[in-house]
Amino acid sequence: MTVQLLPFPAADYAAWRAAQVERRRRWQFTPLWADDAAATAQAREAVDELAPAEGLSGTQLLRVLDSDGDDGWVWLMRQERDLLVLDAESDAPPDRLLALLEAHARAASATALILDRMVAAPTTAALAAQGGFTVVSQTMALDLADAVDTEDGPPVTLRPMTDASFAAYLDAAVDEYAREIRSTDHVAWGEALDHSRKDYEDLLPQGRASAGHVLLDVVESQAGARVGALWLEVRPPSAAFAYDVYLQPDWRGRGLGRAAVGAAARWCRGEGVRVLGLSVFGRNAAARALYDSLGFTVVVEALRRPVEPAPPVAGPR
Repeated sequence: MTVQLLPFPAADYAAWRAAQVERRRRWQFTPLWADDAAATAQAREAVDELAPAEGLSGTQLLRVLDSDGDDGWVWLMRQERDLLVLDAESDAPPDRLLALLEAHARAASATALILDRMVAAPTTAALAAQGGFTVVSQTMALDLADAVDTEDGPPVTLRPMTDASFAAYLDAAVDEYAREIRSTDHVAWGEALDHSRKDYEDLLPQGRASAGHVLLDVVESQAGARVGALWLEVRPPSAAFAYDVYLQPDWRGRGLGRAAVGAAARWCRGEGVRVLGLSVFGRNAAARALYDSLGFTVVVEALRRPVEPAPPVAGPR
């Protein structure tokens, strides 16, 4: 079977956009927002940003063809040295589709293929199952109606940050996030630090008073010591997202992370929140294992597969 990629028909673009909004609503945003209207609005905004109604700009939509004709589509985006698969739907054998995508990446001089995938999407799940991928990041969700309300580990208390505790948290968090960026993206320290600072400034433009955000100190109840921080964004009508569950290095490895996440879940229930989401870097195996043990499920993830360069052509000597 011959599989190839060709330009997607312009006449089918509007229908594809509508279907993409529905895929995003169902598989990405409903698990994270727990409200159909909010999920639909978020899905529409995400698609409008990357695939506007007037036509693609910055991404590439390709038709998958085999010897029998139309066999689906792939949606791609070039990002620095990587080729991202934003989504795909095809009945082509996954090993052949993956080989075709790698060849496409190689032709574009990309050094890696990234599956930026919704885990419930069948085609990208089949591609991931071919192996050779490492986890870059995962976004998870916890259904608070079904989660077990445990208080394992030492008791912790949550209290609003002060100006002083916010400043201390921000300094430590910006530094730690920059180290993660440098390790994941393999960039210079200055670039990673600038990226980290900008992300925090964009998300918290008014500091701890930024609208919709809740910044709490994590206090070890018995000693009364401030051991970390919890940063939540409340997403009406019934969701929240934990941007950070931070523990000071000296307090790690004592079960306080589990206790802090449990306290966050109880705080959210008290505010009428139905689902708690968060993201974690793939290399943070301990955090991923913790969230998995607490009942979080992966909603979207980024997987990386290196693309080997084509061997040089050997001509006559």
